[in-house]
Amino acid sequence: MNYFLKITSKPSFPIVYDSHNLINGSHIAIGKFISEEAKFPLKYNDAKNSDVEFDKLLTYDLIESVGGGWLVSDRLVNIIDMNFPKEVQFFRSTFNYKDKICDSYSAINIYNRVDCYDLDKSEFVKHPVDGSYKFSKIALKKEPLEEYGM
Repeated sequence: MNYFLKITSKPSFPIVYDSHNLINGSHIAIGKFISEEAKFPLKYNDAKNSDVEFDKLLTYDLIESVGGGWLVSDRLVNIIDMNFPKEVQFFRSTFNYKDKICDSYSAINIYNRVDCYDLDKSEFVKHPVDGSYKFSKIALKKEPLEEYGM
């Protein structure tokens, strides 16, 4: 069974991107290709605002963070890398949560995005700074997805 932790309010995100990382976390979050190599794992810290237990957090394959995009489990990294090796970048990551350290996740940067949203039929708000969309209703175009076998 697959588990995804999707939180709808930033005050409830369990981990936050460490501001001392050399890679800009907002570039990961919006999918900007990152040309520099990460010489060290990216660090995430406890946001100290979540009630999720450490062991429960480790059961999720995808964890959304404050300021640093998503972390994906090693298991999910393998699946994505097998199927979409030229569409994403992975950066080894560690996070400190509830005074425990985890190093079995990677930050995912999805830089090759498929234009598959039917914006005329979707309902959304566009972010004024990074241009990303926050959808309340999603309608998809079929043609771009068929090209990727979806």
